[in-house]
Amino acid sequence: MEVALSIDDREGFDGVTIRAIAGEIGATPMALYTYFSDKSALCDGMRDRLFVQISDGIVSRRSWQSMLEGIARGAYRILRDHPNWTPLLAHDGGLPSSGFGFINDLWESMLKEGFAVEDAMRAHGCVMSFAVGSVLFERTMMGAGDVLAKRIALLKRPVESTPGQYASLASVAAKVDRWRWDDIFEPGIRSRLTGVEANCARSRRQSGRPRASRAQA
Repeated sequence: MEVALSIDDREGFDGVTIRAIAGEIGATPMALYTYFSDKSALCDGMRDRLFVQISDGIVSRRSWQSMLEGIARGAYRILRDHPNWTPLLAHDGGLPSSGFGFINDLWESMLKEGFAVEDAMRAHGCVMSFAVGSVLFERTMMGAGDVLAKRIALLKRPVESTPGQYASLASVAAKVDRWRWDDIFEPGIRSRLTGVEANCARSRRQSGRPRASRAQA
């Protein structure tokens, strides 16, 4: 799986084939078909490994907050470093088997806290969509490397050529070289977790569901 992910990193998902993997590890393609019947099965294995890497960085599993924040930060970190892995998330293989235990523990913690099932599903989807969407937004809006430098120059050009006309934009352009995407992600992830907690408390009050005691949890 590491070889497949490495090829994906360099060449994109279309470059990942049984033949390409066999060539890198010095095996015959037929030997690999013993383990992967087709590319869909190979993709399932890659997704499974991707989830392991994403979840490896979770610092604490003592609460649903720490687990949800940890998995979101892991997804953001890994996919930011390896953007070519993002299409793996769209594969129709379902939840990777390596994620069953973690997701079960996360949702168990949320349900004990007083979440309705639907609220737990929405909370998980909201936070994860923000994490993955942040990576896609960065790449789509600004790019990286030479692309980022070019887009910064394009932002500065009209401001510099028409002094005084776009005052607010000029103030942004003056600081854009020091731009850090973390300055968006950090308050964003915190606001979503805070919102999830508030929504859960409101839903619990409206339904009369008790919050689990520490002894129950």
